[in-house]
Amino acid sequence: MVTDDVRATAVAAELLARYCWAIDDEAYDDLRALFLPEAVADYGVFRCRGGEEVATVMAELHRGLRTTQHLLGSVSARVDDDGRLHVRSHVRATLVARSTGEEGPARVEVAASYRDLLMHTDPGWRIAERRVDGRWVAGDRTILPWFDRAPRSDRAAGAAQARGT
Repeated sequence: MVTDDVRATAVAAELLARYCWAIDDEAYDDLRALFLPEAVADYGVFRCRGGEEVATVMAELHRGLRTTQHLLGSVSARVDDDGRLHVRSHVRATLVARSTGEEGPARVEVAASYRDLLMHTDPGWRIAERRVDGRWVAGDRTILPWFDRAPRSDRAAGAAQARGT
């Protein structure tokens, strides 16, 4: 049982790193296993229930890509009275298209914030809730056309508007 925020942050960082690696390695069975069956994942423009749906949607969204790299940082977690972990983190993802133009393969970089609720189960820690707030996007937006339709939190939208992104 995790009882302090320092240990909670280490546990959360490990689980979220496995999430990033699962997407980058196209290991969708591994991705599926990181979520509770009843988990709710809100990615802004789409929502998923359970690891099965998260894995299916992610596989479809990333199918046309040559490679991806998700870099996770600023992980911070706190333990609540029920032993659940409330986690905040940032991710910066680079996604590269399969097709190559005159200047090489098209790519896009996306920055977002994750807010997760993790719960401990018999197999280990799992994601029970996930909310993703898009921060900014740069590059060829046609690679992930759904990103621009994703609603942002008021705070993220205001920051992006101030930066012109």
